[in-house]
Amino acid sequence: MANSKAMGGWELRKVLLPGTDREIPVVGQGSWGLGADRRRRKAEVAALRLGIELGMTLIDTAEFYSRGEAERVVGEAVRGQREKAFLVTKVWPNHASRDALLRSVSDSLKRLGTDYVDAVLLHWPTRRVPLAETLGALAELQKDGLIRHFGVANFDGAWLDRAQDARDGGGIVFDQVPYSLDDRGIEAEVLPRARERSFLIQAYSPLGHGRVKEWMNHPVLKAVAEELGWTSAQVALAFLLADPHVTVIPKAVHEVHVRMNAAVGDMALPEMAQKKLDDVFLPKGVFHPGIPEAAYGIAWRLGRIRSL
Repeated sequence: MANSKAMGGWELRKVLLPGTDREIPVVGQGSWGLGADRRRRKAEVAALRLGIELGMTLIDTAEFYSRGEAERVVGEAVRGQREKAFLVTKVWPNHASRDALLRSVSDSLKRLGTDYVDAVLLHWPTRRVPLAETLGALAELQKDGLIRHFGVANFDGAWLDRAQDARDGGGIVFDQVPYSLDDRGIEAEVLPRARERSFLIQAYSPLGHGRVKEWMNHPVLKAVAEELGWTSAQVALAFLLADPHVTVIPKAVHEVHVRMNAAVGDMALPEMAQKKLDDVFLPKGVFHPGIPEAAYGIAWRLGRIRSL
């Protein structure tokens, strides 16, 4: 049974990072909300370390998460095994100018306790700073060895076109966007561009921020899961991973969930099951960035990072 793989004796599938000879796992680990409660820190660190042990070596975080504490949790989790991890962090759009971005990445490095980050993404698009300036600053950090790769997050089709123009099509390895069985808006414009331009999708909220609980009793999803001997969550993740340009970064803090997420990296959804789900969970519109740009400053102030 697929679930028995979660106990070991298997290898999590990997994909080549665009334009490089480096591989990353198709299933990584998210960190939204980590660090918000110090009483949970030990368990959160342990969950991330277990994930690394199981092959989920890509860990996604952001300067915005839990006022910077998520980066500290991630840093603690990779301490002593930094070379195993592929760390991704994100810069808030209010810090998109060259000087602000350089300071933000420097602060993230301190919180993560490392001298380089594997990838830095612009967290949301912004019109307040020319995109060429932002991506140029990321390229500068890459040249200096402080980051290995860079990309974007929450970019729709139009913003990806702007990024292509700003960088002449080069440099971007990820677009991190919401994507789940119940939220397939990126399939209209974003995913086709990933296929055409050879960058990867990092699907965040691949279980809909826990909304998979609402799907579990859907007759088709339940039938597919029972037939395969998987959980509904595993089916939902495997549905996304059928596309070779998609990776997923679910968050888990309980050991059983960490193991089940990792097991998906060694599972392939049968074509007939994929079609059954595709016929039922239909796309509902086209993805566009969901937060108004005017709200970026308010969000930052409400969740401002504690001083170092």
